Amino acid sequence: MSLFSLALAAFLPLAPQARGAEPVSFGEDRVDVPAALRKAKAASVAFPDVSGAPIAKAQAPRPKPPTNFSHDATPAEIKAAVERNADNHLPKGVKSPFRPVEDTAAFAYVLMSAYEQGSEVPNLRKTIASNLPAGVRLVILADADEADRVRKKYLKWLPAERLIIATDEYTGNGFWARDAFPVPVYDDSSKKASLVAAHYYRDFTSWDAVASSVNGPIAKKGFTFVGGNLLADEDGTCFAIDSYRLFTVTPQDLTGAYGCKTVHIMPHVHGIGDVDEVLKPLPGKRMLTNTVEYKESLESWGYQLVWLPHLKEAYRTYANALIVRDTVFMPAYNVPADQEARQVFESLGYQVFPIPTVDLSDDLHGSIHCQTMAYPPMPKQALLKALRLVEL
Repeated sequence: MSLFSLALAAFLPLAPQARGAEPVSFGEDRVDVPAALRKAKAASVAFPDVSGAPIAKAQAPRPKPPTNFSHDATPAEIKAAVERNADNHLPKGVKSPFRPVEDTAAFAYVLMSAYEQGSEVPNLRKTIASNLPAGVRLVILADADEADRVRKKYLKWLPAERLIIATDEYTGNGFWARDAFPVPVYDDSSKKASLVAAHYYRDFTSWDAVASSVNGPIAKKGFTFVGGNLLADEDGTCFAIDSYRLFTVTPQDLTGAYGCKTVHIMPHVHGIGDVDEVLKPLPGKRMLTNTVEYKESLESWGYQLVWLPHLKEAYRTYANALIVRDTVFMPAYNVPADQEARQVFESLGYQVFPIPTVDLSDDLHGSIHCQTMAYPPMPKQALLKALRLVEL
Protein backbone atom coordinates (compact mmCIF):
# COMPACT_ATOMS: atom_id res chain seq x y z
CA MET A 1 0.00 0.00 0.00
CA SER A 2 1.43 3.40 -0.97
CA LEU A 3 2.00 6.13 1.58
CA PHE A 4 -0.75 8.40 0.21
CA SER A 5 -3.23 5.51 0.59
CA LEU A 6 -2.18 5.13 4.17
CA ALA A 7 -2.65 8.84 4.66
CA LEU A 8 -6.16 8.64 3.22
CA ALA A 9 -7.03 5.68 5.44
CA ALA A 10 -6.00 7.70 8.44
CA PHE A 11 -7.87 10.72 7.15
CA LEU A 12 -11.15 8.86 6.50
CA PRO A 13 -11.19 5.87 8.86
CA LEU A 14 -14.99 5.55 8.82
CA ALA A 15 -15.78 6.71 5.27
CA PRO A 16 -18.24 4.66 3.18
CA GLN A 17 -17.26 3.76 -0.38
CA ALA A 18 -17.12 6.93 -2.50
CA ARG A 19 -19.12 7.10 -5.73
CA GLY A 20 -17.51 9.25 -8.40
CA ALA A 21 -17.17 12.87 -7.35
CA GLU A 22 -20.12 12.74 -4.98
CA PRO A 23 -19.31 14.30 -1.61
CA VAL A 24 -19.73 11.91 1.28
CA SER A 25 -21.71 13.14 4.30
CA PHE A 26 -20.81 12.54 7.96
CA GLY A 27 -23.63 14.15 9.85
CA GLU A 28 -23.35 17.88 9.23
CA ASP A 29 -19.78 17.66 7.89
CA ARG A 30 -19.18 16.90 4.23
CA VAL A 31 -15.89 15.65 2.76
CA ASP A 32 -14.98 15.86 -0.92
CA VAL A 33 -13.34 12.44 -1.42
CA PRO A 34 -11.55 13.13 -4.71
CA ALA A 35 -10.18 16.35 -3.24
CA ALA A 36 -9.06 14.44 -0.19
CA LEU A 37 -7.31 11.89 -2.42
CA ARG A 38 -5.50 14.63 -4.29
CA LYS A 39 -4.49 16.29 -1.01
CA ALA A 40 -3.23 13.04 0.49
CA LYS A 41 -1.27 12.11 -2.61
CA ALA A 42 0.24 15.58 -2.85
CA ALA A 43 1.28 15.37 0.76
CA SER A 44 2.93 12.02 0.17
CA VAL A 45 5.38 13.55 -2.30
CA ALA A 46 7.25 15.11 0.60
CA PHE A 47 8.03 11.71 2.09
CA PRO A 48 9.98 8.71 0.74
CA ASP A 49 8.10 5.56 -0.20
CA VAL A 50 8.76 3.29 2.74
CA SER A 51 6.24 0.61 1.85
CA GLY A 52 8.95 -2.04 1.73
CA ALA A 53 11.14 -0.64 4.48
CA PRO A 54 11.28 -2.15 7.96
CA ILE A 55 9.31 -0.38 10.65
CA ALA A 56 11.58 2.01 12.52
CA LYS A 57 12.01 1.39 16.23
CA ALA A 58 10.92 4.10 18.62
CA GLN A 59 13.74 6.39 19.66
CA ALA A 60 15.25 5.68 23.05
CA PRO A 61 14.74 8.40 25.68
CA ARG A 62 17.38 11.11 25.54
CA PRO A 63 20.09 10.19 28.05
CA LYS A 64 20.38 12.49 31.02
CA PRO A 65 23.52 14.61 31.01
CA PRO A 66 26.29 13.76 33.45
CA THR A 67 26.04 15.34 36.87
CA ASN A 68 28.95 16.79 38.80
CA PHE A 69 27.94 16.37 42.43
CA SER A 70 31.03 18.05 43.87
CA HIS A 71 30.32 21.37 45.54
CA ASP A 72 33.62 22.71 44.22
CA ALA A 73 33.62 24.39 40.83
CA THR A 74 36.09 23.11 38.28
CA PRO A 75 38.71 25.46 36.79
CA ALA A 76 36.72 25.50 33.54
CA GLU A 77 33.52 26.42 35.42
CA ILE A 78 35.29 29.21 37.28
CA LYS A 79 36.79 30.60 34.07
CA ALA A 80 33.41 30.57 32.30
CA ALA A 81 31.69 32.25 35.25
CA VAL A 82 34.27 35.02 35.48
CA GLU A 83 34.09 35.63 31.74
CA ARG A 84 30.30 35.82 31.92
CA ASN A 85 30.41 38.26 34.80
CA ALA A 86 32.77 40.57 32.95
CA ASP A 87 29.81 41.51 30.75
CA ASN A 88 27.09 41.37 33.38
CA HIS A 89 28.07 43.57 36.31
CA LEU A 90 25.34 45.98 37.36
CA PRO A 91 26.01 49.67 36.70
CA LYS A 92 26.74 51.95 39.61
CA GLY A 93 23.69 53.59 41.04
CA VAL A 94 21.29 50.74 40.24
CA LYS A 95 18.87 50.42 43.14
CA SER A 96 16.86 47.36 44.01
CA PRO A 97 13.27 47.49 45.29
CA PHE A 98 14.07 44.47 47.47
CA ARG A 99 15.85 43.59 50.64
CA PRO A 100 17.25 40.08 51.23
CA VAL A 101 15.41 37.64 53.47
CA GLU A 102 17.26 36.93 56.71
CA ASP A 103 18.52 33.40 57.32
CA THR A 104 16.27 33.01 60.38
CA ALA A 105 13.01 34.20 58.79
CA ALA A 106 9.67 32.51 59.51
CA PHE A 107 10.07 30.16 56.57
CA ALA A 108 7.05 28.44 55.08
CA TYR A 109 8.82 26.32 52.46
CA VAL A 110 11.94 24.18 52.54
CA LEU A 111 13.23 23.05 49.15
CA MET A 112 15.54 20.17 48.26
CA SER A 113 16.58 18.19 45.21
CA ALA A 114 15.32 14.63 44.82
CA TYR A 115 18.82 13.54 43.84
CA GLU A 116 20.71 11.58 46.48
CA GLN A 117 24.44 11.29 46.02
CA GLY A 118 26.45 9.43 48.66
CA SER A 119 25.43 7.34 51.64
CA GLU A 120 24.38 10.19 53.94
CA VAL A 121 22.05 12.22 51.74
CA PRO A 122 19.03 9.85 51.93
CA ASN A 123 19.03 10.17 55.72
CA LEU A 124 19.46 13.95 55.45
CA ARG A 125 16.38 14.15 53.23
CA LYS A 126 14.38 11.84 55.48
CA THR A 127 15.30 13.63 58.72
CA ILE A 128 14.32 17.03 57.36
CA ALA A 129 11.09 15.76 55.80
CA SER A 130 10.10 13.96 59.01
CA ASN A 131 10.81 16.83 61.38
CA LEU A 132 9.76 20.06 59.69
CA PRO A 133 7.91 22.37 62.06
CA ALA A 134 4.12 22.49 61.77
CA GLY A 135 2.94 24.69 58.93
CA VAL A 136 6.12 24.34 56.86
CA ARG A 137 5.76 22.67 53.47
CA LEU A 138 8.39 20.66 51.65
CA VAL A 139 9.14 21.20 47.96
CA ILE A 140 11.11 18.45 46.22
CA LEU A 141 12.48 19.22 42.77
CA ALA A 142 12.51 16.01 40.72
CA ASP A 143 12.98 14.88 37.15
CA ALA A 144 9.57 14.56 35.49
CA ASP A 145 10.00 10.82 34.88
CA GLU A 146 10.81 10.27 38.57
CA ALA A 147 7.98 12.32 40.06
CA ASP A 148 5.63 9.47 41.00
CA ARG A 149 8.38 7.49 42.68
CA VAL A 150 9.60 10.54 44.59
CA ARG A 151 6.10 11.44 45.76
CA LYS A 152 5.47 7.94 47.09
CA LYS A 153 8.79 8.01 48.91
CA TYR A 154 8.22 11.33 50.68
CA LEU A 155 4.62 10.53 51.59
CA LYS A 156 6.07 8.03 54.05
CA TRP A 157 7.38 10.98 56.07
CA LEU A 158 5.05 13.87 55.33
CA PRO A 159 1.29 14.20 54.70
CA ALA A 160 0.20 15.00 51.17
CA GLU A 161 -1.04 18.49 52.03
CA ARG A 162 2.48 19.48 53.11
CA LEU A 163 4.32 17.98 50.14
CA ILE A 164 4.88 19.61 46.75
CA ILE A 165 6.66 17.69 44.00
CA ALA A 166 7.87 20.15 41.39
CA THR A 167 9.28 18.81 38.15
CA ASP A 168 11.43 19.61 35.19
CA GLU A 169 13.02 17.40 32.53
CA TYR A 170 16.38 17.09 34.27
CA THR A 171 17.25 18.54 37.67
CA GLY A 172 20.46 16.77 38.68
CA ASN A 173 22.69 19.81 38.86
CA GLY A 174 20.29 21.34 41.36
CA PHE A 175 21.73 18.94 43.94
CA TRP A 176 23.20 21.91 45.83
CA ALA A 177 19.89 23.75 46.13
CA ARG A 178 21.30 26.73 48.01
CA ASP A 179 23.51 27.58 45.04
CA ALA A 180 21.19 26.77 42.14
CA PHE A 181 17.79 27.97 43.34
CA PRO A 182 16.65 31.63 43.37
CA VAL A 183 17.38 33.66 46.49
CA PRO A 184 14.38 34.94 48.49
CA VAL A 185 13.92 38.68 48.95
CA TYR A 186 11.26 40.96 50.36
CA ASP A 187 9.62 43.68 48.37
CA ASP A 188 10.94 46.60 50.42
CA SER A 189 7.62 48.42 50.40
CA SER A 190 5.09 45.61 50.85
CA LYS A 191 7.26 42.97 52.59
CA LYS A 192 5.85 40.35 50.22
CA ALA A 193 8.26 37.61 49.26
CA SER A 194 9.85 37.62 45.82
CA LEU A 195 12.74 35.70 44.27
CA VAL A 196 15.94 36.83 42.57
CA ALA A 197 17.78 34.37 40.35
CA ALA A 198 21.40 34.71 39.33
CA HIS A 199 23.02 32.48 36.74
CA TYR A 200 24.44 29.23 38.14
CA TYR A 201 27.98 28.28 37.14
CA ARG A 202 27.03 24.65 36.45
CA ASP A 203 24.96 23.15 33.64
CA PHE A 204 21.79 23.18 35.71
CA THR A 205 19.24 22.28 33.05
CA SER A 206 16.38 23.29 35.34
CA TRP A 207 17.87 26.78 35.51
CA ASP A 208 15.53 28.02 32.79
CA ALA A 209 12.59 26.51 34.64
CA VAL A 210 13.70 27.98 37.94
CA ALA A 211 15.25 31.29 37.03
CA SER A 212 15.06 32.34 33.38
CA SER A 213 12.23 34.86 33.48
CA VAL A 214 10.89 37.88 35.27
CA ASN A 215 7.34 36.57 35.27
CA GLY A 216 5.46 36.88 38.52
CA PRO A 217 7.55 37.35 41.67
CA ILE A 218 10.92 36.47 40.15
CA ALA A 219 13.68 38.66 38.75
CA LYS A 220 16.59 37.26 36.76
CA LYS A 221 20.10 38.71 36.85
CA GLY A 222 22.70 37.98 34.23
CA PHE A 223 25.73 37.55 36.47
CA THR A 224 26.90 34.23 37.91
CA PHE A 225 26.66 33.77 41.66
CA VAL A 226 25.83 31.14 44.27
CA GLY A 227 23.28 31.53 47.05
CA GLY A 228 25.57 29.87 49.58
CA ASN A 229 27.86 32.89 49.46
CA LEU A 230 25.19 35.36 50.54
CA LEU A 231 23.68 35.77 54.01
CA ALA A 232 21.70 38.66 55.42
CA ASP A 233 20.60 39.80 58.84
CA GLU A 234 17.15 41.17 59.64
CA ASP A 235 18.25 44.73 58.79
CA GLY A 236 19.32 43.83 55.25
CA THR A 237 23.06 43.83 55.94
CA CYS A 238 24.70 41.23 53.69
CA PHE A 239 27.80 39.09 54.09
CA ALA A 240 29.87 37.22 51.51
CA ILE A 241 33.33 35.65 51.36
CA ASP A 242 36.13 36.97 49.17
CA SER A 243 36.80 33.61 47.52
CA TYR A 244 36.64 32.30 43.97
CA ARG A 245 32.93 31.73 44.66
CA LEU A 246 32.30 35.44 44.29
CA PHE A 247 33.19 34.98 40.61
CA THR A 248 34.17 38.70 40.62
CA VAL A 249 30.68 39.74 41.78
CA THR A 250 30.94 43.15 43.44
CA PRO A 251 29.15 44.76 46.39
CA GLN A 252 27.31 46.90 43.82
CA ASP A 253 26.03 43.72 42.12
CA LEU A 254 24.70 42.39 45.43
CA THR A 255 23.16 45.73 46.36
CA GLY A 256 21.57 46.23 42.96
CA ALA A 257 20.27 42.67 42.65
CA TYR A 258 19.22 41.68 46.16
CA GLY A 259 18.76 45.03 47.86
CA CYS A 260 21.51 44.66 50.45
CA LYS A 261 21.67 47.81 52.57
CA THR A 262 25.33 47.25 53.37
CA VAL A 263 27.70 44.56 52.05
CA HIS A 264 30.58 43.12 54.09
CA ILE A 265 33.01 41.01 52.05
CA MET A 266 34.87 38.83 54.56
CA PRO A 267 38.32 37.32 53.96
CA HIS A 268 38.47 33.65 52.99
CA VAL A 269 39.87 31.83 56.03
CA HIS A 270 38.76 28.21 55.58
CA GLY A 271 36.25 25.99 53.84
CA ILE A 272 35.18 26.02 50.22
CA GLY A 273 34.67 29.78 50.33
CA ASP A 274 30.96 30.27 51.03
CA VAL A 275 29.74 32.52 53.83
CA ASP A 276 27.29 29.90 55.14
CA GLU A 277 30.28 27.86 56.32
CA VAL A 278 31.45 30.52 58.76
CA LEU A 279 28.59 32.87 59.73
CA LYS A 280 24.94 32.68 60.75
CA PRO A 281 23.18 36.01 61.45
CA LEU A 282 20.69 35.73 64.32
CA PRO A 283 17.89 38.06 65.42
CA GLY A 284 18.82 40.86 67.79
CA LYS A 285 22.15 41.80 66.19
CA ARG A 286 23.78 38.50 67.16
CA MET A 287 26.11 36.46 64.99
CA LEU A 288 26.99 32.78 65.14
CA THR A 289 30.52 32.13 63.92
CA ASN A 290 33.35 29.63 64.14
CA THR A 291 36.06 31.97 62.82
CA VAL A 292 38.08 33.98 65.33
CA GLU A 293 39.61 36.05 62.51
CA TYR A 294 36.25 37.81 62.10
CA LYS A 295 35.91 38.81 65.77
CA GLU A 296 37.25 42.34 65.56
CA SER A 297 35.29 43.31 62.46
CA LEU A 298 31.99 41.80 63.60
CA GLU A 299 32.18 43.43 67.01
CA SER A 300 33.04 46.78 65.44
CA TRP A 301 29.82 46.50 63.44
CA GLY A 302 27.85 45.99 66.63
CA TYR A 303 27.31 42.22 66.62
CA GLN A 304 27.21 40.13 69.78
CA LEU A 305 29.12 36.98 68.92
CA VAL A 306 27.94 33.44 69.68
CA TRP A 307 30.73 30.93 69.19
CA LEU A 308 30.43 27.55 67.52
CA PRO A 309 33.22 24.95 67.75
CA HIS A 310 35.77 25.14 64.96
CA LEU A 311 36.81 21.79 63.51
CA LYS A 312 40.25 21.19 62.04
CA GLU A 313 38.90 19.36 58.99
CA ALA A 314 38.70 21.83 56.11
CA TYR A 315 35.06 21.40 55.12
CA ARG A 316 33.36 20.43 58.38
CA THR A 317 31.32 23.20 59.95
CA TYR A 318 28.39 23.53 62.33
CA ALA A 319 27.57 26.94 60.87
CA ASN A 320 26.14 25.16 57.83
CA ALA A 321 23.02 24.29 59.81
CA LEU A 322 19.51 24.97 58.51
CA ILE A 323 17.27 26.98 60.85
CA VAL A 324 13.54 26.62 60.20
CA ARG A 325 11.54 28.58 62.76
CA ASP A 326 12.30 26.95 66.13
CA THR A 327 14.12 23.95 64.63
CA VAL A 328 17.77 23.48 63.72
CA PHE A 329 19.02 20.73 61.42
CA MET A 330 22.66 20.59 62.48
CA PRO A 331 25.62 18.87 60.81
CA ALA A 332 27.10 16.12 62.99
CA TYR A 333 30.50 14.46 62.64
CA ASN A 334 30.59 11.80 65.37
CA VAL A 335 33.06 13.82 67.44
CA PRO A 336 32.79 15.34 70.95
CA ALA A 337 32.32 18.81 69.46
CA ASP A 338 28.90 17.68 68.18
CA GLN A 339 27.50 17.92 71.69
CA GLU A 340 29.07 21.32 72.26
CA ALA A 341 27.55 22.68 69.05
CA ARG A 342 24.17 21.22 69.94
CA GLN A 343 24.27 22.93 73.32
CA VAL A 344 25.00 26.26 71.63
CA PHE A 345 21.88 25.98 69.48
CA GLU A 346 19.76 24.70 72.37
CA SER A 347 20.90 27.64 74.53
CA LEU A 348 19.41 29.89 71.84
CA GLY A 349 16.04 28.18 72.21
CA TYR A 350 16.13 25.82 69.23
CA GLN A 351 15.13 22.18 68.99
CA VAL A 352 18.11 20.43 67.39
CA PHE A 353 18.16 17.48 65.00
CA PRO A 354 21.77 16.37 64.35
CA ILE A 355 22.32 14.87 60.89
CA PRO A 356 25.54 12.98 60.05
CA THR A 357 27.35 14.71 57.18
CA VAL A 358 30.92 13.39 57.49
CA ASP A 359 31.27 12.17 53.90
CA LEU A 360 29.06 14.92 52.50
CA SER A 361 31.39 17.52 54.00
CA ASP A 362 34.72 15.75 53.48
CA ASP A 363 34.13 14.39 49.97
CA LEU A 364 31.62 16.70 48.33
CA HIS A 365 32.51 19.84 50.36
CA GLY A 366 29.09 20.93 51.58
CA SER A 367 26.50 20.18 54.23
CA ILE A 368 22.88 20.79 55.25
CA HIS A 369 22.46 24.49 54.47
CA CYS A 370 24.12 23.92 51.09
CA GLN A 371 21.67 21.10 50.34
CA THR A 372 18.55 23.13 51.04
CA MET A 373 16.77 26.36 50.23
CA ALA A 374 14.05 28.04 52.30
CA TYR A 375 11.40 30.61 51.36
CA PRO A 376 9.04 32.80 53.41
CA PRO A 377 5.26 32.46 53.06
CA MET A 378 3.79 32.94 49.61
CA PRO A 379 0.78 31.35 47.90
CA LYS A 380 1.65 27.91 46.55
CA GLN A 381 0.66 28.79 42.99
CA ALA A 382 2.73 31.96 43.16
CA LEU A 383 5.69 29.88 44.31
CA LEU A 384 5.32 27.39 41.49
CA LYS A 385 4.86 30.21 38.99
CA ALA A 386 7.96 31.90 40.32
CA LEU A 387 9.94 28.69 39.87
CA ARG A 388 8.35 28.04 36.47
CA LEU A 389 7.50 24.53 37.68
CA VAL A 390 4.49 22.25 37.56
CA GLU A 391 2.99 20.42 40.53
CA LEU A 392 1.77 16.91 39.83
